[in-house]
Amino acid sequence: MNDADHAIIFDIQGYSVHDGPGGRTLIFFKGCPLSCRWCCNPEGIRPQIELMHRKAKCVRCRNCAAHCPEGAISYDQKTGFPIFNRKQCNACAAHSCRHGCYHQALAVAGKKYTLAEVLRKIERDRPYWGGEGGVTLGGGEVMAQYKFAAQVLKACHDMCIHTAIETSGCAAWEHYEAILPYVDWIFADLKHMDSLKHKEFTGVGNERIKSNLARLGANQAHYRMILRIPVIPGFNDTKENMEASAEFMLKNNIREINLLPFHRLGASKYDQLGLQYRYADVKAMEAADLETLQNIFLQKGLSCYLGSETPF
Repeated sequence: MNDADHAIIFDIQGYSVHDGPGGRTLIFFKGCPLSCRWCCNPEGIRPQIELMHRKAKCVRCRNCAAHCPEGAISYDQKTGFPIFNRKQCNACAAHSCRHGCYHQALAVAGKKYTLAEVLRKIERDRPYWGGEGGVTLGGGEVMAQYKFAAQVLKACHDMCIHTAIETSGCAAWEHYEAILPYVDWIFADLKHMDSLKHKEFTGVGNERIKSNLARLGANQAHYRMILRIPVIPGFNDTKENMEASAEFMLKNNIREINLLPFHRLGASKYDQLGLQYRYADVKAMEAADLETLQNIFLQKGLSCYLGSETPF
């Protein structure tokens, strides 16, 4: 889906303080070209609206199956929990099963919004941002629905609202050109410098990403750009990868980077989506190890922030 008039959005959060200056309204667009193994928003990867089942709230009453016209729900004979035919459920437009669940165990990830509906949400939050706040578009991947994103960003600029985007960098450059006139701040990911390793862990190579980052770095007259690296143990946490990342930044006029420590905050959502979470037993890096990686960038004259330390 890439419609200028509608978008599928899976969350709109007010009072965000880690995604740009001041208080922010953070809008999560659904759909992403990457499938990162550690993703903390797995409900944002697929472009379609998806069913989510929260076992902690499920009383195994079987009402959901009675409301499913497709017969897509069966039951585990040992536990009594419902079993969902995910192929059928993800293709379902109505998700009628939710109406039979009186304990909020069933929900959907994603809702179709018009521009007017999104702007009403923004106006609702605006009084609480503070003087430096604004709107940040993330995901998923905001560029997966860039036509609608451009409409939101332009409307914000017309209302003198500060704008930011969070992007994986994996989109056609022409799509970035459509939104850049209305962007004040860019957070762009660089997950690994080696394309084969990048593809192994995210599903895509990094050639397009690096090309776009180079172009974004060369056009910073009207926006501020901060690179982000989610530091994933066993994937990109080596000195060699960070050295290569720092050299890439120097070559392409990118002066700021944010190292984001790995966490498992999105783990429960994998089970709700019927997916396997591969990082359940992976531990976050020690602070001292992160500081060692940070020093690689600092020693090259680059600004490097850890976690939420980014100065807005």
